[in-house]
Parts: sequence; C-alpha cells; structure tokens
Amino acid sequence: MNHPAAVYQPQGQYSSYPPPPLQRPRPHEITSPSYDPPGPPLPQRPSAQAPEGNFDLEAQTTPYPQPLYNPVAYAPGEQFQQFQPPPQRYKQTFASNDDPSNLVHYIRDPHKLIGYLVPFPRPVLPNVDPETIPARFMIYTPPPPPLQKPAEGEKEAKLHKVQRKWQEEVRSAKTSTAKTASWKGVKSKATRGIDWAIHKTTSSNLDFLGRVSPGPHPSHSDDEKDHQGAETHKTVAVEEMVFIYPPTLNLTDQQMREEFVNTMLRTKSKAQRDTIIATGLMPVAYGIDILATFIWPFGGLGEIDTVWAYASFRGAKTARSVTKRLTSSTQSSPNHEDESNKLKLTFTHSQRLEVLRRYLEAECHKADSKLFPRYEHSPTESDILEAIGWSPSRETEEKNWEDEHWEIQEVKEDLKTVFKKAASEWRKWCRLLEKK
Repeated sequence: MNHPAAVYQPQGQYSSYPPPPLQRPRPHEITSPSYDPPGPPLPQRPSAQAPEGNFDLEAQTTPYPQPLYNPVAYAPGEQFQQFQPPPQRYKQTFASNDDPSNLVHYIRDPHKLIGYLVPFPRPVLPNVDPETIPARFMIYTPPPPPLQKPAEGEKEAKLHKVQRKWQEEVRSAKTSTAKTASWKGVKSKATRGIDWAIHKTTSSNLDFLGRVSPGPHPSHSDDEKDHQGAETHKTVAVEEMVFIYPPTLNLTDQQMREEFVNTMLRTKSKAQRDTIIATGLMPVAYGIDILATFIWPFGGLGEIDTVWAYASFRGAKTARSVTKRLTSSTQSSPNHEDESNKLKLTFTHSQRLEVLRRYLEAECHKADSKLFPRYEHSPTESDILEAIGWSPSRETEEKNWEDEHWEIQEVKEDLKTVFKKAASEWRKWCRLLEKK
C-alpha cells in the first residue's frame, strides 16, 4: 500500500520563509527587567476564496512576536557613537600687521644671517624653584640649499666638489628603490647609515655654527669677473645676525646678547676638545676600514671621523671669530680701523616663534616626560616652515619639482634632527642640575 508523500505545512507562527529579522522593543514598552512583552495575534494566511492576485495586505504587514530582550544591556534613549571625520589641517593665522617683508622671514643673504632663538621649557625638579633655573634657548637657522655643479668653464674647489658629491650620493641612496638584498640596496643602506651617524657627531649649536659662514661665494659682478677671472671666488663674511624670539622669552636684548656669547664660548670649548679626540681617532678609524674591506667594502668609520673632526674644527674657529668680532663691536674704535670686522646683532620678537617654542616643548616631553610634563599639540614641520617664511631656493629660472621636493624633505628632516638633539642636550643639563 502506497502512502501519499508527506507535505510540509508551515505553522501559523510565520507566513513565509525565511523569518523576518528580530526587532527590539520600543523604550516605552520596557517596565522592568522581568518584562516579557506579549506577542501580537498570529497573522493569517490569505483566504483561499480570495480572487487571484488579491491578498490580505493587513495580514502580511502584521508585526511578528517580539523576542525576549534584556533591558539591562540597553538604556532607553541610548545613541550609537558615530565615526568622527578625520582632523583637518587649517591654515595658520597671524597678526594683521604681520608683513611678509618683516625680519622674521628667512632670507638667503651672504651678508645677513636670520636665526631663531627658541627658549627651552623649564624642568620640574624636586625642591628646586623653577624661577631659579636660568633661561636658556637653542639657536636655529635652516641649512643652506644643496650645492650645485658650477657652470661650464668655472673651476670648482676641491672641498666644494667633495661635499657636492656626497650630497648627491646621499640623495641617490635615500631615493633608491633597490631591494635590500641587492648590491645597490646594501650600498644605499650603508650610505644612509653613514649620513645618520655623521649628523649624530655634532651638537645643535655646532650645526648652527656650521651655517654661519657661507663659505666660498661666487662674485656676481661682471666687472669683478673680468678683473679676477673665472676661476677666482670671493669669500663673503656675515656682517649682521638677526635673531627672532617669541614674546614669552622674558629677557632683555643685553641678556640675550650675553647668553648668546656664553653659548658660543661653551660650544667653542667643546668643539676644540672634540677636534683633538676626532683627530687622534682618525688613524684608527681608517685602519679598521682597511682591515674590514673584504667583509664590509663600504667603509664608514673614516668618513664619520673625518667629518666630525672637520665640523668640530670649523665650529671652534667660527665661534672664536664670532665672539671676537662681537667683542670688537662693543669697544669704541677712535680710528675706525676695524669697522668692517665688526658683527652687528639685532634682536626682535614675533608671535610666529610660538610655533617653534611649542615644537621644542613637545620634543623635550618626548625626551623626558617626567622633567617636562607639560605637553601641547606639536606643530608639524610644515607649520614651522610656513611660520618662518621658508621656501625652496631656485638657482635657475626653470622650476624643477623633484629638486624642490627633495630640498623640502631635507629641511624637514633637519628640523627633526636638530630639535631632537637640542632636547636631549637640555635634558642632560637638567639632570646634572638635579644631581648638584
């Protein structure tokens, strides 16, 4: 006997498959944690006697029984947190009387140097009154533009050529996309490491002194070229230093002048000591490079020690020259014999330097959050360059986007390196003060 096939009949709880999604009860329906809302009447399937295509819409839209819900995990009126839009960078606003031609803006003049005095934050030391800690500042000026190859027919000094070749090699290494396992990739990594180590050998004040003297500068006068020839160069000395500081630096011009001279004297003493050390280590460094040629053919120790010795020697020489010229400028010269050898210092304040002060404060906080607990939002390197009015140099009339981008990136990297070194140096001095 054959039995008819069983036909599945859906229950009246749901009129169609799949079942609809569960819904939460409305807040006003929740009365207590044990509240179990009763379900509405079950929907009815369309009547079989209804004409074709005519269905009971009311039965189709009837809500289904609500699920059990734990009101403890749901607060009435609760709003789900939405994603916030990403922060936007707004253009800095300065005073209405801030003229772009003011002295705060960085210029490239071989006779005038624009520097920035950025005050260090006062540390928090136990049993030490912050007002008794001397007010000191770091001195910063942007690095000169990358060296360019001389025009055709013009003789290039040996030191200028060595420095230019090294800058080109560093640029090639930093922009290289070669794989690390390849020979070119290993060489690029070694060059970047040597460049990093070279920057670590100098202090922030020594970096500033290395930018005081512009070095050999070609004459732009046609008459001078005719008389001196195309192979001669004229060394241009700095005649005036303009220092800009934030209004929060509560020092008089005389106090800032004295602190600047003392900073130069301290830097000169340290540079002289480093020159002796670096010169004594030079044979050892080159000897290690020669012995390790078969293992590490890229060298590095000799180059690092040579640059350290040269930077220390030049820094000590520049510091001695600056302090000597400042001393002669304070003394009256009845015969006016040394007027050309005097160095003029000019101090002026600007609200724009608050950006640099906050940047240095953030770097000090990163160096030691206990000594410098105060922290504000750190400005970006782009904010600093905008505040001081820095822009890429243009040696030629044609605009080269790659050269400008490279120069911008190098100046931003210099900002990070110099301010980080200054923060570390200030932290060491504060720790020594704490011990004493």
